[in-house]
Amino acid sequence: MNPGNGFADFAKKFNQFGNQLGNNFKRVFNEGPAAPRSVSSSDDVLGLAAEAFREATIEGNDGGELATYVNEKLVCEAGVDYDSRPMLVFSACRLLNPDVVDYDRLLNLILFRLEDFVESDYTIVLFAANARYKPTVKWMYTAYRRLGRKYKKNLKALYIVHPSKWVQILMTAMNAVLSPKFARKVQWIDTLSELAQFVPIDQINIPPEVYQFNATKEAEIKIPSHTGPSSRFFGVPLEQLMGMHGELGLPPPVADAVDYLYTHALSVQDLFRRSPPSTTLQKVRNQYEAEGHISVTYAVWGEHVAAAILKTWCRELPQPIIPAHYYELIRQMPDPELQPEQSAAYVRDVVLPALSDPPCVALLLAALFGLLRAISDHSGGNNMTSGRLATAWAPNFVRSSQPDVDISMCSVTRFSQTPAMGLRGHIGGGSSDNDDDSNVSEDEDVLDLAEPDNENRPNIVTLAKLMIDQYQTVFKPTLEAAEAMTRQQARKASAPPLKPPRRNQPTDDAPIAIVAGSGLVQASDEDIAALVAEMDKADLTLEVVDNAKSSNLAKPVTADDITRRLQAEQEAAIRSAEEQGALSTVDGDNQAASEDIVIVSDFV
Repeated sequence: MNPGNGFADFAKKFNQFGNQLGNNFKRVFNEGPAAPRSVSSSDDVLGLAAEAFREATIEGNDGGELATYVNEKLVCEAGVDYDSRPMLVFSACRLLNPDVVDYDRLLNLILFRLEDFVESDYTIVLFAANARYKPTVKWMYTAYRRLGRKYKKNLKALYIVHPSKWVQILMTAMNAVLSPKFARKVQWIDTLSELAQFVPIDQINIPPEVYQFNATKEAEIKIPSHTGPSSRFFGVPLEQLMGMHGELGLPPPVADAVDYLYTHALSVQDLFRRSPPSTTLQKVRNQYEAEGHISVTYAVWGEHVAAAILKTWCRELPQPIIPAHYYELIRQMPDPELQPEQSAAYVRDVVLPALSDPPCVALLLAALFGLLRAISDHSGGNNMTSGRLATAWAPNFVRSSQPDVDISMCSVTRFSQTPAMGLRGHIGGGSSDNDDDSNVSEDEDVLDLAEPDNENRPNIVTLAKLMIDQYQTVFKPTLEAAEAMTRQQARKASAPPLKPPRRNQPTDDAPIAIVAGSGLVQASDEDIAALVAEMDKADLTLEVVDNAKSSNLAKPVTADDITRRLQAEQEAAIRSAEEQGALSTVDGDNQAASEDIVIVSDFV
């Protein structure tokens, strides 16, 4: 028997068995009584165009209130994970009563919600515990099948928190039969402490029902520290790296990435929307932290690594670029769509000066948004419009102790909140799996729009988009200040060096030069003081005018007087040496005359 043929037969039979199992699996889900359709079911509008279908689904028969609920309660934005990927949170405890709510429409609204994120890498966190209403197995299978390639391709991780055994078995079976590749992206999480190891849970607005269930699993939520050892560039205060006024220039991680992206990446598809592997980003960070390294060559790593490092550096600043106490200032910005000139002036004259604390923040923003403007100018080839760039960057500018507020400031929700009446009436009245939970109002859990936050007000995405579109107007004062600083530094660099300081003490063997007839002595103050001291030791006497007999002041001794006297002494000494070979002693009769003779000092 040929062993090769035996293995081929076994593989063929195993493949046939897998196909048969898959067909049986599909038949199980497809069989059964058909669910009743409501008037807003997607089947009723299949003849419409895609956009009309979308609008009809959003509007429904409740004025769009179900769409608002999906975006606010069921599928929520939650900042970015440790790799700068946007996070979405799906809370099963917020599912609605399937007896009164059309789940076909609900599925469409969920898919519409995901379309805001599927074009870039993203992460989903699914809280599966304390689900009051559970969808049917057939609906879950339909939802899984409708998550086509565009939804699965850029989903980098799916964290299922607090799963029941039934959910694990069901998901494992569907992944094994339908998409083994997708199964590798699923992570099963038992506690919130375990979830904190993968994503920053302080950026997630976790429902109270999830906390209640987690308390049965662990007594305390432990959040690991991601600070690590002291860093040279990441997590360092901006003023320490750039100087208070930016006099030290851009930090190396920013300068390297901006320079490389300007040169090589303006036409790269989906820049800032792709996340490289975490191991690659860590290697680049290690290069920056290595002693003696101040630069990284991104030609080795590629454009998406440079873009991810730039976003990571901004996100890890100790003080966020846009602090929380300026949120309301941004909310008050005029609508850029209706008042473009007024909104640009408001950002230039009000928002940007407020954010410039310290002043180097304005220079950093000018550099970043200059790059983003250049990229948006090539949006015809790179698919990155100003709106998409603003969406990708907004979560990296904020961080506060209120994640729900941060999320609202960075929201990209395209559905406007339309207050509607009667959704609670449509939702209520269903049976509950937790009938003993009488202390919690069913209507409260289902929907609470008592004080809605107007999503139409400007937020940080709006601000970032305006800064890109109106770059020259917004950053004109900042660019002029930066240019003036550059000119000042250039003048300092080209200025002649300062004169060296005068020496403190004369050297013993260096004679003091006296220029005859010039009236100047080429000596320091210390040299002159030393000369006077030596003259005192030698009993030097000078001819002085009798002040008592003259009303005029005595003539001061000048450098010329000293020069002439020293020259005369030198000539006399030379003559005496030639005649006698030594200086003769003066007798007593000539003692009075000797007082007018200047003794030659040792320093001459």
